Amino acid sequence: MATTLNVLMIAPQFRPIIGGYERAAERLSSALAAQGHAVTVVAERRSRSWPAAEELLGFKLRRLPCIYRSGWHQVTSLVSFGGFLLLRGSSFDVWHVHTYGMHAVLAAALGKVMRRPVVLKLTASREQGIGKVFGTSRLSRMLAAMLRRVDAVVALTRETRAEARDFGIPDARIHVIGNGVDTQAFMPRSGEERRQIRGSLGIDAAGIVLCVARNSGEKNLDGLIDAWKMAHERLPADWKLVLIGDRIIGSPMERRIEAEGLASSVMCLAAQPVAGWMAAADVYALTSHFEGLSNTTLEAMASGVPVVSTRVSGAAETLEETGAGLVCDVGRMDLIAECLSRLVGEPKLRSAMGEAGRHTVELRYAIESIAKQHAELYRSVMRMV
Repeated sequence: MATTLNVLMIAPQFRPIIGGYERAAERLSSALAAQGHAVTVVAERRSRSWPAAEELLGFKLRRLPCIYRSGWHQVTSLVSFGGFLLLRGSSFDVWHVHTYGMHAVLAAALGKVMRRPVVLKLTASREQGIGKVFGTSRLSRMLAAMLRRVDAVVALTRETRAEARDFGIPDARIHVIGNGVDTQAFMPRSGEERRQIRGSLGIDAAGIVLCVARNSGEKNLDGLIDAWKMAHERLPADWKLVLIGDRIIGSPMERRIEAEGLASSVMCLAAQPVAGWMAAADVYALTSHFEGLSNTTLEAMASGVPVVSTRVSGAAETLEETGAGLVCDVGRMDLIAECLSRLVGEPKLRSAMGEAGRHTVELRYAIESIAKQHAELYRSVMRMV
């Protein structure tokens, strides 16, 4: 039987913050715990209302104090994390860092001093990729040099692997391991089941195009509204676009939807659990300018839902090469509109792409397999220290 591990996850942003990297870190931590490993997550305690310690989904969560105010936040957070690593870091077999700013530099430096292996996950690409984190000053070059000394890098896609290589990480230390998906929580549904679930959600529509994303520039939700406006006249009148995420309700985008006469076909909702919405959806849309590897795209694929996506990191290997969706160049909302119209109008194509997506997730991205790959990576870096 393989040796169990004691893993420290360093994820400054974590529950109750719910974003892409936070959800991926939580899912991995829970899956590793389910496989018998001891997992502790350390995160920032940005509010006194957040418990300092919790037991969640089989793993421990420890929130470290910080002063969440401009000018104080990063310094106080780094002091807390540094103190934790110095006092307790040696009790863990491996440190896995889920961000690549100053917390990653701190972990890389202390890991060398304390002889603890450090694994760094690359959570984004392009404008938010590892090569964009540091400037060109002498101090920035020194910090980047320290980050290059991590024992291993987890790259989510071929694109993030190339960015890690360009940053100066040796190929031997770069490992492509995607995000994991709970294939029991996200499952394909029949057409009748989707109709029933839509009814339970209070949606009177023959079909749903779903998008789950916070309303921020890189997610390009305004671009999706442009595409929906272009496609809307070609779609059946009883199809709806459902947008779910932070900063949508009360935003200028929501007011724009009203002003442009789209309110009857577009529903805006605050961030919430999305498994039920994936089960109700017929098409998933992602119009981001850049991503690391979209969790929601993988969740849609696991749910048997075809995807229309811009050509962001991971789109080629998850959608184009597998037949699980349609991919357009970033910024081409006219092509997004055409793809939405095509999928809405071709039920057999939706079904075939949905099956391909589910097969791809079961083969490559099931969380149990992803957790085992991480455990093997941890053991390999432990042998090298």
